Amino acid sequence: MSEETPLLNLPLIQPSQAQKHVTHNEALRLLDIVVHLAVLDDDRTTPPALPAEGDRHIIPPAATGDWAGRGGQIAAFWGGAWAYVQPRNGWTARLLSQSITLVHSDGTWTASADYPETVPRLGIAATPDAVNRLSLAAPASLFSHDGAGHQIKVNKNAPADTASLLFQTAWSGRAELGLTGSDSFALRISADGTAFATALAADPASGLLSVPQGIAAPVTLCDPADPARSASLDLGALPAGTARSYTLPDISSEFAVLGGSQTFTGPKTFAAPLTATAPEASLGTSTGNATYGLGAGATSGGNSKTVNIATGGVAGSTTTLNLGPAQPGATGATLLHGTTVTLGPTVTDFDMGSASARAVAMGIGGATGDATNRLAVNTPAVLFNHAGAGIEAALNKSAAAESARIAFKTAHSTRAQLGLEAGDTLALKLSPDGATFATALSVDPATARTTFAQPLVLQGQPADPDSPADGTVWYNGTTGQFSTRLGGQTVRLDGQASIAWIIPNPGEVFPTTCGAGGGPTGTLQGAAGRTDLYPFLARTDMVVDRISANCTAGVSLAVGRGLIYAADAMGRPATLIAESGDLDLSIAGMKTAAIGAALRQGRIYWVGFRHSSSASISTWPTTATPDINGGFAPSITLRKVVRRTIPWTSAPPAIWNFAQAEVNAANAPALWLRMS
Repeated sequence: MSEETPLLNLPLIQPSQAQKHVTHNEALRLLDIVVHLAVLDDDRTTPPALPAEGDRHIIPPAATGDWAGRGGQIAAFWGGAWAYVQPRNGWTARLLSQSITLVHSDGTWTASADYPETVPRLGIAATPDAVNRLSLAAPASLFSHDGAGHQIKVNKNAPADTASLLFQTAWSGRAELGLTGSDSFALRISADGTAFATALAADPASGLLSVPQGIAAPVTLCDPADPARSASLDLGALPAGTARSYTLPDISSEFAVLGGSQTFTGPKTFAAPLTATAPEASLGTSTGNATYGLGAGATSGGNSKTVNIATGGVAGSTTTLNLGPAQPGATGATLLHGTTVTLGPTVTDFDMGSASARAVAMGIGGATGDATNRLAVNTPAVLFNHAGAGIEAALNKSAAAESARIAFKTAHSTRAQLGLEAGDTLALKLSPDGATFATALSVDPATARTTFAQPLVLQGQPADPDSPADGTVWYNGTTGQFSTRLGGQTVRLDGQASIAWIIPNPGEVFPTTCGAGGGPTGTLQGAAGRTDLYPFLARTDMVVDRISANCTAGVSLAVGRGLIYAADAMGRPATLIAESGDLDLSIAGMKTAAIGAALRQGRIYWVGFRHSSSASISTWPTTATPDINGGFAPSITLRKVVRRTIPWTSAPPAIWNFAQAEVNAANAPALWLRMS
């Protein structure tokens, strides 16, 4: 008995075979792989890294890795491993990546489109028959190019046959386009599908076009270069049932329609009104003494006369009206009589060229000039542009005691004045009501010195300016600092220190001293909960990330923490800015912990140290830290710290709330900060 089927090589269960389910399951697995074969792709040269159970692929000839040497086979991921099947000639597979069907032949998979079929009839959503062997029902049909273009060919056997497109309504012909019974191209129309009339025909020999049924009027002929130029033939005025025939004369000439507008090339005399429509027309061409009248007849009382000159322009046209002599050296005068000269609403420019204009009063934009405001303008803006290299707008007064100024108004009530006051002082004045004015600034004409009569308020900037010029003054609203630029250095004007100090680089540490007392000279034993603060003046803007203290005598399990408080308006400790992590004071040595704070130049801060136990740390000499003011009687012992006992298990106060009794004569703890 054979062990495999002859077509799909499926394993067969043998007589008395043990583990029959293994053979049966293997046959089912092979069936699951090859039946309804649909593969993900056929061009992957290496197996995917993370295949899904049941994924199938056609292995290309140049595959590598686990697929090497298996070109053309089907690879299926089954049970966590790849299974391979050798296809036979005629097998088909659906290629999902391209939505096409492949056919296997002699070791090669080829798109099934390479195997064309001939069918006697084909219906696409429709039923074909013996006449309509290709039948299609669809909202539309698309025939697209496969290259540069596309042709649809309708071929007939002989000239007497028909090759046409028939357009139907309810299966009844209404229009036919093509070659019908001859090689003359024709358009035929029918109202009932039985009787057809030829509407348009083209002779195949000459290419001449004929319209056997005529063309319905009106007919418009357009210039192909300019479709806006057109001529229309309208038969609407003819009496019903009337036919007219026109024969063109055997000359090159012009149409003459005496009852309407007409162009004549020679001089003509008309008793009736004359209308000239040629591109050029002249009236009164004498070169000697002459007088011409246009609408010059005397108008009797009670009547009116209108003279229209070049008023027939339409949208898109251009009309130029010339009056008076244009030749150089010619003189003359143009007089306009009447009480009012009005420019029509379509006039956009009134160009006087090089002429000078004189007027007693002038209004522009609908405004009216008067005896005081002799030039009045209603406009969103006024432009004074240069006619050369520059421009100057001058306001001239008759004497120094007079005023020459610009007034800014709201509802015609003055709110600001800028200009020369009496004495030629330049001044800016403001008013809330148009009656009472206050001087904001003034400039002395002799010294050019500017005086600000009111307080000057600088708008807060979000940050210091980049590379400001010397003399620049600004207020940083984010940091609350008032600064200027002098000698290439930024100087804080709200508490600038006068002590010489080198600004540390990032990563360097600096002592929290304000004097010149040298390094730590003493030690101070801590006590549980003791907190000492002392003032420190920041000489520059700095961001610190570490605080250090020197433990001189350690105590088991003892720790400490650094503190930084901001100062209030009176220089006293106020708001807690930062508290460090724990500094290990169980053994002697320099101790460091993280702390984060941004300190601003010229500001007073209070730095300090709090103890959990009695370990000792170094202190600054008395000359290195400021003396704390206060007290109600003179004392020969100057005080250096503000001391308070706060239980170690409690957080330091967010607001210190300074008390005079806390001022203490102990030396300040020696603390170092590191620049971030």
